[in-house]
Amino acid sequence: RRRRSSATGRHTSMETMSSMRAQLPSDAADLPPGAMLRDPSDRWSAAVTPPRGVYKLKDDATGYVMTKPFEANNPMPDAFRETCDYIVPMLKPVLKPKGQGVKKAPTEAGAEASTSGKAKKEKKPAAVVEDVDPILKSKLAVGVVVDVGYVENSDKLYLCKVDVGEEAPRQVVTGLRAYVPEDVLKGAKVLTILNLKPAKLAGQTSEAMILATEFDGQVKLVGVPADAKAGDAVGAAGFTAPETYPKECKSKFWASVQEKLSVKGGKAYYGDAVLACASGECTADAPDGSGIK
Repeated sequence: RRRRSSATGRHTSMETMSSMRAQLPSDAADLPPGAMLRDPSDRWSAAVTPPRGVYKLKDDATGYVMTKPFEANNPMPDAFRETCDYIVPMLKPVLKPKGQGVKKAPTEAGAEASTSGKAKKEKKPAAVVEDVDPILKSKLAVGVVVDVGYVENSDKLYLCKVDVGEEAPRQVVTGLRAYVPEDVLKGAKVLTILNLKPAKLAGQTSEAMILATEFDGQVKLVGVPADAKAGDAVGAAGFTAPETYPKECKSKFWASVQEKLSVKGGKAYYGDAVLACASGECTADAPDGSGIK
């Protein structure tokens, strides 16, 4: 029974399609008035041959091109006017003209806060940075070497304890071992710089530096007055020492100072200014022009 029903259905369907085909135009000559096989505004339509009975018909009122027989009428007669203006009413609920967004009216408290906030954000004039000589950033002082030891696995370094007038001596690693005998260094009064960044040498921390002269492969300690005390400040004559020194003298500033440290007439100089403390001037047993490191 099912086979018969199916066969009967197919036969009826085929008859219906044949009837529809018979009613369709067979070529351009059979088209109704105003109809065309292709849409002239569609540049790709020339590449496609429409099926038999399919044609285009333009709605004179709107310019909309309908595809017959699939479209019996213009689907949106009030919309198509060959422009996109019909879209605007659809978007009205979501579009807001520029500058017409919803804004809350500021309260008095908010207005005051806004005004005070603007006042706080006003830029202050940049502070004038004084050109300070790097010698005034270098904390030089008299030190007394209270102990001399050796650095393990090194034949060039001493491990010293130096009294610089503080609660406890500072640990200083120095490369004087090849130039200054241990018995000469121990108990000696030396010139030190105290505010360099602590350095690690051969695994040991060095908290200060002992200054010495260099010439012809020889190295000798810079001398300080015999009656000077540990911690006495040392400065360059003619420079007013600052009340406080920076916690750390940057390496670039210290390098600038070292360039101007030298020996003149048996004394230690910074440029044309002799180095001195309250007890007198610092000495240097080296030829004129020798550097101090």
